[in-house]
Amino acid sequence: MPERASPLAQEASAPGLSLRSCGLLLQYHGWPETYAELAATITAQCGAAAAPAPCKAVQGTSASLLRIHPQRLWLLSERADAAGRPTIDPQLGAVLDLSHARSIIRVADDAAEALLSRFIALDLRRQHFAIDDVAITSLHRVSVVLWRRQNGFDILAPRSFARSLWDLLAETAERLG
Repeated sequence: MPERASPLAQEASAPGLSLRSCGLLLQYHGWPETYAELAATITAQCGAAAAPAPCKAVQGTSASLLRIHPQRLWLLSERADAAGRPTIDPQLGAVLDLSHARSIIRVADDAAEALLSRFIALDLRRQHFAIDDVAITSLHRVSVVLWRRQNGFDILAPRSFARSLWDLLAETAERLG
């Protein structure tokens, strides 16, 4: 199987921006009556202490879990191996591999608020958008998942828009720099 290549793999660096590896991105959607069991199963298999609350993320020993919908979890891992793929009973919900569909742009913490506030209509100050908060929002009219990490923000952008978003952010970062 050919290796997935990011549309940003050849990109020059920009101040405060980098590309983060997306080895595995799985979407788990639970049925309304089975979501709690689905979340508990995936959380245990990832080694996390508890399932994430809505619009939150948790770190497990093998992957991160992001709650992006009342009945939907995203499992994100930098490793693409089969060991990081929690299995579920089809009676609990459905699984969709989105690894090929997203690119992750990392924005360093020192530049993030000034840069992202020009494009995202969210209050990104730490007291309002804390570490491990997750939001689905629009960045330059493109729907992205925004995740605040310890050292910055991860933007999980549709792969088809990653290059144009990178160019926009890089150009703005250089002007702010």
